[in-house]
Amino acid sequence: MQFIDSHAHLNDPAFDPDREELISKLPAAQIAASVEIGCAPDEWQPALDLAKKHPGFIPAVLGVHPEYAIKTAPADLQTLAQLLTHKDCVAVGEIGLDYTCLDISDQELQQKMFSQMLELANQAEKPLVLHIRREGDDYAAYEDAFYALKHEWKQKSSTAHPGVLHCFCARYEEAQKALDMGLLLGINGCFTYKKNEYIREAVKKAGADKIILETDCPYLSPQGKRGQRNDPSNIPLIAQYTADYLDIPPEELAEITTRNTKALYGLL
Repeated sequence: MQFIDSHAHLNDPAFDPDREELISKLPAAQIAASVEIGCAPDEWQPALDLAKKHPGFIPAVLGVHPEYAIKTAPADLQTLAQLLTHKDCVAVGEIGLDYTCLDISDQELQQKMFSQMLELANQAEKPLVLHIRREGDDYAAYEDAFYALKHEWKQKSSTAHPGVLHCFCARYEEAQKALDMGLLLGINGCFTYKKNEYIREAVKKAGADKIILETDCPYLSPQGKRGQRNDPSNIPLIAQYTADYLDIPPEELAEITTRNTKALYGLL
């Protein structure tokens, strides 16, 4: 079996002690590729540099995470527009709305940045990697994000899937709205946590053919490894848990999610 980690942050300082050693061991851990997310201006070039160092194994995704909206200048967006044309950049992200970090940036500023990111994605004709995070039981972030997607996004991706709802942690209601837009659901360690039965039920209703696997490392280690640094080698563990819940063979899930990830990012 071969898997792809569709969303990782290997440039995070947590990997400074052993980044290259870890990457060298991933093929033996059944990882065929790991997609590097650069979601702030100071992360864009390092993501492309990592992709250049590991051609075909680490493609890059570039964008502005909502948390960094307040730290991103107009000149940065001009730079991003150019970087999105780079051959190693396969998507725009992670972008969206996060109403849990309002001490860092307010809703209006996040919404403005999200609109600007959607415009850049429209111009680049690349898929979206979406970060939408609610505050408790308030799903306003999803409502606002879906409204913006409906009215501002042209879905002009040149790939087979226009985007992914990264780190899916919502109800089937939100899953269905995402699926109606052609989005995939990104499944990670959150799926394995005991309290998240509502996420598992939503994914089961959506179907295995609508998901891709991710770690969001170094964060969100799967159940059994919580408290430890997460990394792409945990994808098979997440896959096993997901396959067991969906009652399908792990080999089938590996084939489906690898195919979906390649289709999303236009990977060979």
